[in-house]
Amino acid sequence: MQEDPDIKPPTTLPAPLADVVSLPRAVRFGALLLAVLVAGAAFAAPTFADHPEGESDAGISAVVSRSAFTEPDAHLAHNVSDLRVTVGDDEVDCNFLAHYDATGGVTRWGFATSEVVIERPGTLTQYYQRGVVDCQARDGTWRLERRLAWDYLGGGLGGAPDLGVEPDLVSEQDGLPLGPWGHRVSNFAVDGAPIGFLDVFVSLGGLEAFGLPKTDARRDDHPEAMLGIEGADPGVTRQYFQAAVFEHRPDSAEPVRLRFLGDAVRDRVYPFGSHQVFSSFRSAQPLRQGQRYVPEGASVRDALAALYEATDGANWNNHTNWLSDAPLGEWYGVTTDDHGRVVELDLSQNQLSGAIPAAVGRLTSLKRLSLWGNQLEGELPAELGFLANVTLMSFWNNHLSGEIPASLGNLTKLEALSLTINSLSGAIPSELGRLTNLEFLYVSQNRLQGEIPAEIGRLAKLRHLNLKLNRLEGEIPPELGRLANLEQLTLSGNRLHGEIPAALGRLVSLEWLDLESNQLRGEIPAALGDLTNIQWLYLAQNHLTGAIPTELGHLANLRALAFGGNQLTGCIPVGLQDVPETDFSDLGLPICGGEG
Repeated sequence: MQEDPDIKPPTTLPAPLADVVSLPRAVRFGALLLAVLVAGAAFAAPTFADHPEGESDAGISAVVSRSAFTEPDAHLAHNVSDLRVTVGDDEVDCNFLAHYDATGGVTRWGFATSEVVIERPGTLTQYYQRGVVDCQARDGTWRLERRLAWDYLGGGLGGAPDLGVEPDLVSEQDGLPLGPWGHRVSNFAVDGAPIGFLDVFVSLGGLEAFGLPKTDARRDDHPEAMLGIEGADPGVTRQYFQAAVFEHRPDSAEPVRLRFLGDAVRDRVYPFGSHQVFSSFRSAQPLRQGQRYVPEGASVRDALAALYEATDGANWNNHTNWLSDAPLGEWYGVTTDDHGRVVELDLSQNQLSGAIPAAVGRLTSLKRLSLWGNQLEGELPAELGFLANVTLMSFWNNHLSGEIPASLGNLTKLEALSLTINSLSGAIPSELGRLTNLEFLYVSQNRLQGEIPAEIGRLAKLRHLNLKLNRLEGEIPPELGRLANLEQLTLSGNRLHGEIPAALGRLVSLEWLDLESNQLRGEIPAALGDLTNIQWLYLAQNHLTGAIPTELGHLANLRALAFGGNQLTGCIPVGLQDVPETDFSDLGLPICGGEG
């Protein structure tokens, strides 16, 4: 496949093919193409939502045996059900409601925060406020198993294989000893204070519900305590288990309380709120006995299938192996790593049409997303902000509309973003200022309005910034002068006004500066003479006045410049007469006699 012209490494001229603007003829003739591939970022560990692929989730459906529905508020409107599940040719029972009731019900688990979802092949999962339960095959038998929260949230202390214990803080109180770390469940804290943890532990399901104790009951501010909840009141007596945390608050009407670890595990599995991609995590309607229930698939395979359906996959130029049982790495345009995780999706110039579905946000191990050169329309889904590992994202040359999602500011590993040649509108979100690893930002040839966010000046690694041919207004932020690594700054063809900031003279790496065809006023700053690496300087078609600073005559690397269409006076510094490509014939100004 060809490369996106916007995302290519610089050769001699830092201007992408799609970004050669309307310049004087001599300058246009000298414009070259650039050619680079942005390297991927370091590998990041996958979440459960992005599992190794090799089997399909197809063929799993269920019938509701019985169900309980709660709706304490819209967020918690969910069913807890017993399901008769059909898996291929087999039928198994996944009785979430029976397990919920037998292990403490709402007191132990809180309310359900999701419906049953297929999070991994061959596994049904339901999330609750205080935990997570999986129904899956284990040693040839399907069973319900609670997920061990501290495998996700523990501190990795004390040499524990499951992340965190306190080997040196052991209670001498009477109680039930459990596990290999010498801890026990007791009705008394380490200091002898009565807390009632053992009674609650036994009444709500014991080991099956909570797992093994990781600590004894003690205050988080005990001198030997190692595990603690960040930001919580340290005076509360707590005991940490594999699947829960008990709290004792002596002045409360509810002296023993359980922490909401289910939400914490969910947020670790689905970072940046990406669980919102799935309808199963939004409010549901009551299920009826005997009703057929098809769990929503949260796998990568399902997400790719959703993209295929939403973008008319049957009419792609190439859809080899899509929707088949072949390994995902054999689907056209899909690249997987050694563990089967989808790390690249390149469907550029492949006749995709329709809207990008929110399900793309499920591809949480994705490092490169290239959908340029298609006929995609509609808005960029906010769920793209869930792709926490992505380093390159290109939608160049489509028909996308709507605003740039502020959620893209979550993509802190992003190195290159290309949105050139679309119909995007609205303002450039200031949240893009959080993309501290960004090197290439191309959003030219759209319908963007408003001011250039000053927050762009925080992108210390930025090398190319191209915002040309939009409807941007306001002044050029002087904060852009902080971009010490910037090589190309292209703001031409907008409605920018005010003066050219002298702060741009601090861009010591700048090779290309294009401010043509705006409404800029005032004099050309003498500080531009400090741009010792500048090769292409375009200030034509503005309302600039005054003389050309003599300091520009010392720019020894200049290859092309354009100053026409202004109201400049005086003479042309003698040092500029050797620049190969200029529009001096349009200026009507003499060469300064002997000045340098």
